[in-house]
Amino acid sequence: MKELLHALRQGTVGFKEFKERFYDEYNNYRRRQIHADVIMYSLKLNEHDHINKHEFKRLRHSITSIRKFNWDIEVFLFCDDLSAVPPYFKDDFRVQIIQSYEYDSTMLNAWSIHRWFNLQYFKDRSCNILYVDSDTIFYSDPKYLFETYTWYDIYGKEERGFRHCPVAGSSKDIRFQLDVVDACIKVMGGTIPIYKFCIGVILMNNNIHKKIVSKLYQLVDIMNGLKTNEVLNPIPNPRILDQYAMWIIWSRIGATNALFGVQDVTHGWIEIKHAEYFNPVLLHYTTRDEQRFAKRNPEYSDLIRDVDKLGISIDPHSMV
Repeated sequence: MKELLHALRQGTVGFKEFKERFYDEYNNYRRRQIHADVIMYSLKLNEHDHINKHEFKRLRHSITSIRKFNWDIEVFLFCDDLSAVPPYFKDDFRVQIIQSYEYDSTMLNAWSIHRWFNLQYFKDRSCNILYVDSDTIFYSDPKYLFETYTWYDIYGKEERGFRHCPVAGSSKDIRFQLDVVDACIKVMGGTIPIYKFCIGVILMNNNIHKKIVSKLYQLVDIMNGLKTNEVLNPIPNPRILDQYAMWIIWSRIGATNALFGVQDVTHGWIEIKHAEYFNPVLLHYTTRDEQRFAKRNPEYSDLIRDVDKLGISIDPHSMV
């Protein structure tokens, strides 16, 4: 890499040749440890059939967007009922369909917390894991994220309304509220600063998933404590309590962490950075912005639904 950069400076290679060679050499140079890269989805079926049908539409769009750019990367879909997964996911998209791991289904946030228990599948495997929710679309090869975001154990996007969220402002008292969250994490045993990640898109590098799996008992303890009001709870939105628990655990284990650049990963449709030229690698359009996204993009028109009529069953807590 060093020689190539100096060759460009000295004029012994032209810009065209430099550009052709750059990424092969740079990607090998910046990746400290080479592990397999995998993409992971996790689905728990809902009691409402229309929710499940919609989730599989989302998954089809998301996985199709991966395969548009990359047919080699491994894609895993964990589900609590394998018979519900359309066969073409495996046959046509090369998705590995895996039975979800068991956990207490009466736990708070049971509808989403399964993703962390499903990491047990990779506990003996060295890999970098990109976890993505179903409401995601790739606009470029996902390998770019694996090859670019290599320095830290965990990368993600800040949860909406928190300190580093680029989407929108919050209440005038937001700084006090955010400081209380930080104080609670520290009192709960946090050891390093942690970004307040939205869990819809999380990249786990350097085998950090193995440490997470080893601390699942802590996740259970925290969630049970939140349920019985024995654990400090500064989070007004009950739908992200499992995220709060993971912030605590990541801080406890000293997981190094950083944010995806707004140029590469969006949280919502669309961020200001992409208002003039929409070119993210990965779009997390979110349930909150899904209808606006679908109406602006005819190829995703099958995601349009009557949210006024179905809103309570879609999300009983909020439309995020």
